[in-house]
Amino acid sequence: FTFGHVRQLDAVASRFLVNLADRAPLLGRTGAAGADPGFVYVDVDDTIIEVHGYQKQGSGYGYSGVRGLNALLATASTQTAAPVILGQRLRRGSVGSPRGASRLVGDSLAILKRLVPAAGARVLVRADSAFYGHATVAAALTAGAEVSVTVKMDKAVKAAIAGIDEKAWTGIRYPQAIFDEDTGTWISKAEVAEVPFTAFTSRKKTERVPGRLVVRRIPELNPQDTDQPTLFDTHRFHAFFTTTDPEVLDTVTADQTHRGHAVIEQVNADLKDSALAHLPSG
Repeated sequence: FTFGHVRQLDAVASRFLVNLADRAPLLGRTGAAGADPGFVYVDVDDTIIEVHGYQKQGSGYGYSGVRGLNALLATASTQTAAPVILGQRLRRGSVGSPRGASRLVGDSLAILKRLVPAAGARVLVRADSAFYGHATVAAALTAGAEVSVTVKMDKAVKAAIAGIDEKAWTGIRYPQAIFDEDTGTWISKAEVAEVPFTAFTSRKKTERVPGRLVVRRIPELNPQDTDQPTLFDTHRFHAFFTTTDPEVLDTVTADQTHRGHAVIEQVNADLKDSALAHLPSG
């Protein structure tokens, strides 16, 4: 059983998924009225599957420091439908996370169009910072989807965060938050804000992508002991770039929606206890 067989099975699985959708159209359902604008969420992620023995074909040490193989996945889900795997790639263990992600996104969105009724279907591609790159984002936008991707904290992102007005931050419902009935607000250590942001400004103008930078900040548990602490000494920041319309997903809802990307971690765990527990041999 070789990598060639895996690629053949991938094509067969795609056809099977489309035929299955005709009989059990789970992805045709959207969220309850008022819950969300009817998005279909396409989540992209990769995971390392540990293997043992030097004869395992393609095994190597990747970002996790564990000898294994790398599985790249794309799933689709809605507010009421559990994740369905749209596409998968089994890759060498030493491969970088974003390699081939743009093609996987394009192929998966093409399959999705055959699964979901065209009328009113909105697609949001979610991913972590490993996939924050022009190729992957452009593949999603070209296919008619919107994106919500965690960004790396580079100079441009830090400058955008520093420019957010202190009054723009809004407290959010967060794990272990307490609701104050007297004021009608959540007492939480987490706050969110957003600022207009153009991604990939180092590229030519036609390849730059305008959107929003949504930022969540949490007070630093171990603040730097300085006389004049800077912004990044007092808080930890988690930011993501999204092309969604703020009238469709406001700042708070966009943050909640993006955090829903964690649903793919359960898919990874389930696969490692089933299909990915038995990988091709050397």
